[in-house]
Amino acid sequence: MMNRRFQSFLYRFFQSPKGHSLLQQEKALIEQALEQVFGLYLVQLGIVSSDDLLSNSRVSNKVMIDNHWLRFQGAKFIEANIDFLPLKSDSIDAVVLPHTLESVTDPYHVLRQVDDVLIAEGNVLITGFNPAGCRIMRNLFGEHRRHFKQANLVRAHRIIDWLNVLGYDIEMVSYTSLSCLMKSDASENRWKPVEFIERLLEKMGLNFGNTYCILAKKRVFSPTPVGLNWRVSNWLAVNKGRSVVSNRSHRAQRNSLKKDS
Repeated sequence: MMNRRFQSFLYRFFQSPKGHSLLQQEKALIEQALEQVFGLYLVQLGIVSSDDLLSNSRVSNKVMIDNHWLRFQGAKFIEANIDFLPLKSDSIDAVVLPHTLESVTDPYHVLRQVDDVLIAEGNVLITGFNPAGCRIMRNLFGEHRRHFKQANLVRAHRIIDWLNVLGYDIEMVSYTSLSCLMKSDASENRWKPVEFIERLLEKMGLNFGNTYCILAKKRVFSPTPVGLNWRVSNWLAVNKGRSVVSNRSHRAQRNSLKKDS
């Protein structure tokens, strides 16, 4: 079930100057991930912004699914329960979850629903707030703490573990800037120390970016063929305990005997 209070707050938050700056950085990660996604049908579960997050996708047909309608731009809309998707199994090429797992009561159940509708080698793209991010920490203890504490903030590593259990290969994991300022008018030279710190922390396996983006592909298990092992005996050089002599070798032995005689 969707947490409408947090979803509505998120929709308003992304329209504010501070929230919009976070959304623009997150949108850049989504566009980078969608460059690797192809197919006929792409579904976005949950509307968190009036901006079109799928505008640069190459997928032909795009559909939004949510429990209730919010104003947005872009794809077609279907009002449905996210916990029970009205989609045929193995029919969707890609599913995008922008902060959807943070807005539901049972995020793992939603992932199982997504796994059911995805085709073999289909993609799932997940974004969320990093609980260790500087801006997110400020919101958890600042003016928006009442709303952010209602959300299921899940770390990226935990989602990766869930995807591994479901049988997915992780294609990409990226984070936005760790800066708490993120002013659009900041000079390029001002951000060089921050970028250096980001690269250093990333090499150490630490990520404190405010939002993350995970792209995973549904793994295809190729079963081992059954009933072919019996054919191996045809290639063996042993038959009932005796060596099999080919006609060519038999003729060679017979010619050598004639010469000796």
